[in-house]
Amino acid sequence: MKRFAVLAVLALSLTGCGGELGPEFGGSMEEQRAELMSRPSIEEASARYLEMHERIRDELAAAFPWIRWEQSRELNRAGCSDFEDFTYTGESHTLGVWRAEGNIPDPEWPRAEQIVARIGADYGFTPPETVVSRPSDHQVVGSDRYGAGYRFGTAKRTVISGSTGCHLPQAEKDKIAHQG
Repeated sequence: MKRFAVLAVLALSLTGCGGELGPEFGGSMEEQRAELMSRPSIEEASARYLEMHERIRDELAAAFPWIRWEQSRELNRAGCSDFEDFTYTGESHTLGVWRAEGNIPDPEWPRAEQIVARIGADYGFTPPETVVSRPSDHQVVGSDRYGAGYRFGTAKRTVISGSTGCHLPQAEKDKIAHQG
């Protein structure tokens, strides 16, 4: 039950829900619109991040043959509190939670972290930042310029989860583009 509560908090923290409008997005509706229009659509962003997570899972399973991934939570959609004027038209997605029973042993953790870092970098993510590092319990996070994030960790289970930042659906981008 405790693990579930931690995962629930993690999922909420990664969605961008409940955050304040960041200064990089500007305060005016026009600045927010311009930023969101410059970003990929939520469909493109979500597909790209899901592809990244699949590559991470595949490479970790190849490196650690005991890993058998199981999805424990599916993709969910949420609004965007990061863009005050687009709370209801913008979307962010949690990308689901994948887990494998068992722990990556401490001597092998750096290799697992390097796999995640390398693949994350291919998709524009920052190098992983350590959140937890103690015997048999490790967790790192990474983020990108759009506010997407991932968490990767190992303790009793090995888990990867993530979320997109705020993006407009393609239909909304098309509608705004035609309003000109």
